[in-house]
Amino acid sequence: MNRLFENTMAKLTDILTKVRPVSFVRNIQIILVFVTLIFVTYNLAIPFFGQQRINVDSDGPFSEGKIAPETIQSVKEFFYEDPEKTAQERGKASGNVPFSFDKDFNVLTNGIDINLSEDMDLLKQITSEGRGTPGTVKEKIPRFRNRTNEEIQAILDYGRKDKVKSFIQQYINLIFSRYCIVKEELEFQNDLDRSGAKIRNLGTQEPIVVIDGNLVIPRSQIYKEGPILATLQKLAEDKLKNVSPDLLKAISRIGLYYVYSYPACTYNSEETELARQKAADSIAIQKSRIQVNEIIVRAGEVVTPSVRLKLEMMNRYATRANLASITSIFISQCVLIAIIGFYLIRYRPNRLNDLSSNLIIFLTLWIVVVAIYVVSKIFYVNDVDWAGSYYFALFVPIGMICLLLGFVYDEQLAIALGFFLSFTVFFASRYNPTSFMLAFTVAVVSAVYGRKLKKRIDFLKAGFLISFVQILISTAGYLFDGREFWVTSSSGNFYFDLTHSNIFRLVMLCFINGFASATTVQFLLPIYEYIFNIPTRFKLIELADTGHPLLQELLAKAPSTYTHTFMVAAMSERAAQNLNLDWLLVRVGVYFHDIGKIPNAGFFIENQHLIPKPEHIDKNNPALAAKTVIDHVLDGIEMAKKARLPREIIDFIPEHHGTSTMAFFYHKALQTLSLQARKKIRKSDFQYPGPKPRSKETGIVMIADSLEAASRSLDEVSPESLDELIRKIINSKLAENQLDESGLTIGDLEIIKSSFKEVLLSSLHQRPKYPKPEDTKALEDTTKAKKVSK
Repeated sequence: MNRLFENTMAKLTDILTKVRPVSFVRNIQIILVFVTLIFVTYNLAIPFFGQQRINVDSDGPFSEGKIAPETIQSVKEFFYEDPEKTAQERGKASGNVPFSFDKDFNVLTNGIDINLSEDMDLLKQITSEGRGTPGTVKEKIPRFRNRTNEEIQAILDYGRKDKVKSFIQQYINLIFSRYCIVKEELEFQNDLDRSGAKIRNLGTQEPIVVIDGNLVIPRSQIYKEGPILATLQKLAEDKLKNVSPDLLKAISRIGLYYVYSYPACTYNSEETELARQKAADSIAIQKSRIQVNEIIVRAGEVVTPSVRLKLEMMNRYATRANLASITSIFISQCVLIAIIGFYLIRYRPNRLNDLSSNLIIFLTLWIVVVAIYVVSKIFYVNDVDWAGSYYFALFVPIGMICLLLGFVYDEQLAIALGFFLSFTVFFASRYNPTSFMLAFTVAVVSAVYGRKLKKRIDFLKAGFLISFVQILISTAGYLFDGREFWVTSSSGNFYFDLTHSNIFRLVMLCFINGFASATTVQFLLPIYEYIFNIPTRFKLIELADTGHPLLQELLAKAPSTYTHTFMVAAMSERAAQNLNLDWLLVRVGVYFHDIGKIPNAGFFIENQHLIPKPEHIDKNNPALAAKTVIDHVLDGIEMAKKARLPREIIDFIPEHHGTSTMAFFYHKALQTLSLQARKKIRKSDFQYPGPKPRSKETGIVMIADSLEAASRSLDEVSPESLDELIRKIINSKLAENQLDESGLTIGDLEIIKSSFKEVLLSSLHQRPKYPKPEDTKALEDTTKAKKVSK
């Protein structure tokens, strides 16, 4: 059963990691991207599908005045035309328009001044005839009839009657210029005090002025005891200086009489209404907003007129708003995917050229999207105010996926996907900016730190780092939103208040999210490694164990090849380190690069002195010998697949030979065969199947493998001889164009030369000859004999 399972997993691994044409992989990617686009859009748009209509009819459960049977919450922010608000705003605009009045200054000249002059002439005539008594004045001048005897006597006693006339005229003019005296009582006096009055002055150079509403006075108020009369009398006192109090009182009273008799202001209702209508019409239709997550009415609450209006608007606008939201989400997802696709093509064109990597990334992406959907269903439950204390992003494992992908691949790819998921969180959190900042910051930090995971303790550090970053961003969000850190009302117990405070809950959730992300990665890594056969650092460390069955079999059946392997590994690893490449991948790749020699170990020169069997192939048959050598590459690939080695490790088996020619056998075939038979020889039969090295790591191993074998033939090991040998090996590979696809530069080759030379000098240096034990014994005996003779 176990063997069947292992064979099945080996076949699955081979299917997933099989090298396919780039065009095939691109087609698969297009399908996966399309599925992701639909899947993500659908999950984000679920709250906007099929908005349930709320029954607000007179006999419905949500009609005005009834008790709401359930809580209604808006899932979308939208605006609606609010007739009540429009009426209020138009009423405000209309109410702020001043009332229009017409004030005719011609009343002064054509009415008041004429009458005043007549009355003052009569007064002068009465005084000149010696009949200057109050009674006579009242009899002869009807307009003075309602004045008191004291007031008339004060005027009679004042010698200069023309001066009295001037005082009265001045007082009347002051009232005309400052006040608007109307004949009728004003029903809108309170509104007038608020909005003011626009006065159209007739017969003056100042046609229109705007005055305070309290300066428009009905004439009935000017004689009533109160603030208006007191103000008018104060005006006389301020402007008519050096006038006795009795005369001043008489002048003000007589002046008010003329003003009362000739009210100059009239209310222009038609002009007022036109101006107010114009102001009201200038106000656009007002819109009100129903916010996302806004609870319109809670279960058990009374449906008020304003609530009923909101429910009606939800029925009217929800479908339109939801269609707009779904379209917006779809367009945004398309843009984001296009940006990420361009980024990966620009900076990581070869990262996703295999089916396995694509499945890993997209499956993980889908899992997180499903998690986002599940969280949104719980987070936005009616009557549970999660959003008041926490942020949506704190419940989403963004740190987990970016930490995982950053470790398995690299930070660029992880950041790109984190960017996409951050916007997914932004949409799912109903456009909360702090949730976006949390998701994106955690994505970047996790992706960058993922490449630094080398020990188990690093996962613990990652948990602390993610938690710390989330605490910082959440605190900043609380400050920006003005949220309460502490409890609303203190209980008097500090520890009780602390454990029930928002800041404590927030910090705890940040730690839970951070350590849950790091712990989940530890749990997922072995699963991903096993199913998708990913060569993570931990997987490579396991494969670097020399107790691996294939390495043990290589040691037992091809011991010299085993020794050769570790020498090549030392050289390749040093070069990879100096070039800042994945030296652990190089080491493990070299360990397994020659496992194909196990079935025919004795054929290869390094093992023949240890395995002298007659059945070894006769090397005098070059074609058959070449086929055997080629078979060790093909056999190695099959053995590696059965052992479920990662594809990146398997690549070292064919690529360390590339398509180079087996010069020894090819030359021997040309040398031993007749001219006629030589024409039938195909050079391709003496070339390795390839492919050529497609990475710097396999290119290094190709040079190291040839160099290690050739170094054994050196008669003398010196820096000069090694320089010459390394140069010769590299030139031979360049001549056959074997390094064209490896990415190695001239500068890289110089570093490789110095690295190989360093290792070879330290391992091939000549050691001093140790003396024989008997020679040492003879020297000791000679020394003792000399001591005795002395």
